[in-house]
Amino acid sequence: MNYLLNEDQLAFQETAQKFLATHANSALLHRIADRSDGWQDSLANLWQGFAELGFAGLLVPEEYGGIGLDLFDAALIGETLGAAAAPLPFIGHQLACLAIARAGNPEQKAKWLPGLADGSLIGTVALHAETPAWQPAGWQADPGTAGQHTLRFVPVPGHNAPTLIVVGTAGGGLGLVTPDTDGVSRRDTPCIDPAAFLAEIDIDQAQVEPLPGGIEHAAGLLAAGRALVAADACGGTIRCVELAVEYAQVREQFGVQIGQFQAVKHQIADIALEGEPNRPLCWHAAQTTANQDPGFSRHAALAKAHLSDAYLRTARRTIELHGGFGYTWEADLHLYLKRAMFGSAWLGSATQLRRELA
Repeated sequence: MNYLLNEDQLAFQETAQKFLATHANSALLHRIADRSDGWQDSLANLWQGFAELGFAGLLVPEEYGGIGLDLFDAALIGETLGAAAAPLPFIGHQLACLAIARAGNPEQKAKWLPGLADGSLIGTVALHAETPAWQPAGWQADPGTAGQHTLRFVPVPGHNAPTLIVVGTAGGGLGLVTPDTDGVSRRDTPCIDPAAFLAEIDIDQAQVEPLPGGIEHAAGLLAAGRALVAADACGGTIRCVELAVEYAQVREQFGVQIGQFQAVKHQIADIALEGEPNRPLCWHAAQTTANQDPGFSRHAALAKAHLSDAYLRTARRTIELHGGFGYTWEADLHLYLKRAMFGSAWLGSATQLRRELA
């Protein structure tokens, strides 16, 4: 499998990097983490600028106003967002686009995909299940009928925006619901990652609109989510390695840069092995899931388990290498550690995934 990126992919990724460097810098990340005045407006402006560049419609077919790329391209952008710790509802939105594009009927596609493509509508997914963990067999919402359900661990936009939720339904299918529907209410819940926003969605006698191809594409949607979380973790891990190297080159002790000490060199060498060498695992999972190749669910689960663990280890070691400063609120490092902790748990922890594959 050839993982040399073509010119279009490199240019697309570079566009995202430049946008985030300007609009999702450290000052904005801390404003959102602190919930400072105007933080929701900052989030809304960030999403609008991101969508105007076409990134909201990555997985939306061109006939509905999107770019019509595949999951591998989305993973490249997800990796870039992870490196910037960007507070954007990217993964949930792309999964909603993918679900409707693959499993929706023509009327559903025409109704929802144009808004998702231009970012005026933000999509997300509710795929949590207790037993088996995060698996379609454990989804319980009743498709096509009015019932009572609580959807947990639903990523939502941090600012006020129209939202569409793709729901995992009983029998392993998929359906649609909007929080502004009568009988549907949203209750925000705490999240360890200040750049992520979670809610519980209560459905009380409201109907979940089924996606006709939901059962066929449910496993692919879950695998796509895991591949995108792995991409986010890959980007965050590589950025933590860069931060460790940068700090070792400027921090001095006993009159010399700490990067010259052998013990520090060993630390950096260890965490460097968690970054770039793991990128092919992430890309392989995204490519096989995009193509629905044999074993794609297994590849995505393994990539998420391995890269989530690597991200956690690297973020912790990078904080330790920074010494006392690394533990302060003013440093960016805690944002990466908290992002790693959230990503590790959402859509299945490493322990759950390895048990699932055993």
